[in-house]
Amino acid sequence: MAYQVYSRTYSVETRSRFDVIRITEIVESAVRESGIREGHVLAFVPHATAAIATNEYEPRIVEDYVAWFKRAIPPGAEWRHDEIDDNAHAHIASLLVGQSRMLPVSEGRIVRGAWQEVLLLEFDGPRRRTVFVQVCGVGETRTP
Repeated sequence: MAYQVYSRTYSVETRSRFDVIRITEIVESAVRESGIREGHVLAFVPHATAAIATNEYEPRIVEDYVAWFKRAIPPGAEWRHDEIDDNAHAHIASLLVGQSRMLPVSEGRIVRGAWQEVLLLEFDGPRRRTVFVQVCGVGETRTP
């Protein structure tokens, strides 16, 4: 089997200034479509005010994520960047979390814990966000 690369771009709508969107199904779908059985998958947002994380998605913990970011990096806290654009908090949060996550692929599925989900974190919404997913590895590749 030859090493293969499969890429797909998705569009995700966020609903509010701070939002947490579960995108696990998007990532799993790309892995299934790729036909790759063993390798890794990258989920990436090409945005400076959003991020990708892996963690539990449960309504109360999602509220806790948002509350923590608002307390730790509050909007309007006299950030210098706010002088030109009122979203410095979003840039800082995105920098700390990161715009991508890489997960292993084994037997044609992403490897994750029982409660782990792939999450898009929005810090400057609502917006339409692009999620780029790239699967690399070996297996039977297919075209969508």
